[in-house]
Amino acid sequence: MSYIALITDWQQNDYYLGAVKGFIYSQIADVNIIDINNGISKHNLFPAAFILKSCFNDFPEETIFIIGIQTVIEGENNYLCFKYKNRYILCSDNGFFTHFTEDTPDAVFCLNDVITTFPEKDVFAKFACKILSGENISEIASPITEYKIVKHFNPIIEKSSIIGTLIYIDNYGNAIINITKEQFEKTCNERKFKIVLGNKNYHISKINKTYNEDNDNEFIALFNSIGLLEIAMNNASISNLIQLEIKSNIRIQFYDT
Repeated sequence: MSYIALITDWQQNDYYLGAVKGFIYSQIADVNIIDINNGISKHNLFPAAFILKSCFNDFPEETIFIIGIQTVIEGENNYLCFKYKNRYILCSDNGFFTHFTEDTPDAVFCLNDVITTFPEKDVFAKFACKILSGENISEIASPITEYKIVKHFNPIIEKSSIIGTLIYIDNYGNAIINITKEQFEKTCNERKFKIVLGNKNYHISKINKTYNEDNDNEFIALFNSIGLLEIAMNNASISNLIQLEIKSNIRIQFYDT
C-alpha cells in the first residue's frame, strides 16, 4: 500500500488540491492520498511543522509527505526531498525541516528540474509518483549536504522558571506550548507554581489530568497526548479570550515556599 500525505495552506477553496490529487491518481491509481491539514494559515511553516511532528511516526514507513507552504523558490533556493526515518518529506528549502526536527536527516536530495509556479504538482507530486513507482531516488535527484537551518524556539529553563513558546492553537482555541512534561516535573521538583498567561491577571496553579476536572469557563493546564503542555478552557476558547498568538511566551514561575 502506498501513501502520500498533504499539508498545505490552500484552505480547500481553489483548484490546487484537486489538481494535485488528479495528477497523482492519473499516475498511480491505487495510491492513498491523505489530507493531514489543508487549512494552515497562509505561508506559516510553524504550525505546519508542529502538525507533521505530532503525527509523523504514526504513518507507515515509505510514506511521502508533501508540504505545500512557501513553495515558490527564489535565488539559490531549491526544491528538496528529505529522507528521514525511512519516510520522505518534499518541501522547498525554506527551513521547514529544521522547524520540524532538530535531528539530521538520513539524506537530502535536490529536485530542481523545472521552473514552475505550481511546484506542489509539477515537482513534488511528480517526484512522489516516481519514488512510488520504484525509481532510484539517486538517479532522479541530486544528493546535497546543505539546506536552510532556522532558529529553534526551545524553552528557557532556569532554577525558578520556565519560559515556553506557544507553538500551535487548535480548533477549540486550546494553546499548545513547547514545554514537555519531563521538563516541567524536573524543574518543578514538587514546588508550587503559577503558569502566567499573557496579562499577569491570568494564571493557573495546578496541572489537570483531563479537560473536564473543573467547571466550565475555568482555565486549565494539562499535558496532552504528545506530552506537551496545553492551556485550555472547558467549552470556551482561551486563545480568543486572552488573545494568545503563535510564538507568544508562556512563563511558569516556581516557588520554594
